[in-house]
Amino acid sequence: MKGVLNRTQEVENMRKESLKVELISLLLALLFVYTGLSKLIDWYGTKNSLFNQVFPEWMAEAILYGLPPLEVSVAVMLLVGKWRTWGLWLSVVLMGLFTAYIGLVLTGIFGRIPCSCGGVLDSLGWWEHLGFNVVVLGMAVWGVWVKKREMRSERLEARD
Repeated sequence: MKGVLNRTQEVENMRKESLKVELISLLLALLFVYTGLSKLIDWYGTKNSLFNQVFPEWMAEAILYGLPPLEVSVAVMLLVGKWRTWGLWLSVVLMGLFTAYIGLVLTGIFGRIPCSCGGVLDSLGWWEHLGFNVVVLGMAVWGVWVKKREMRSERLEARD
C-alpha cells in the first residue's frame, strides 16, 4: 500500500512540474516572440544597435538577419509539445550567450559599454539586464532538467 501511495504522489508531483514547465515555456515563448518581432518592426533601430556593438560587422550582419527568425522559431518550438525539449535547449543556449555577452561587457574587457538593447529591456541598465537574463536562463535550465526527468520516467514506465 505504501508503494502505491508513493507512486501516486510521484505522479502528482511530476504532473505539477510538467505544468510549471508549460508555464515557463509559455513565458519564454512570449519573450522570444516579443524580442524577435520587435527587432523586425524596428529594423533600422536594431541595425544601428547591432552595428554599435563591439563585435565585427560581419557578425552584426549575421545577427541582424539570423536572430529574429531564430527567436520566433524557438518560440514556436516552446509551444509545440513534441519540439518543447529542443525549444528549451535552444533557450538555454541563446540566454547563455546573451548573458555571457552582457557579463563580458560589464567586465570592461571591450574598453567601452555599447548602447543597450531595444524593446522593453531598453529601460534596463546593463546590471539589471544581466539580472533579468540570469533569471530567464535559470528558468530555461530548470525546464530542461524537468523535461529530462519526465523523459527518463516515461522510458522507465514503458519498460514496466
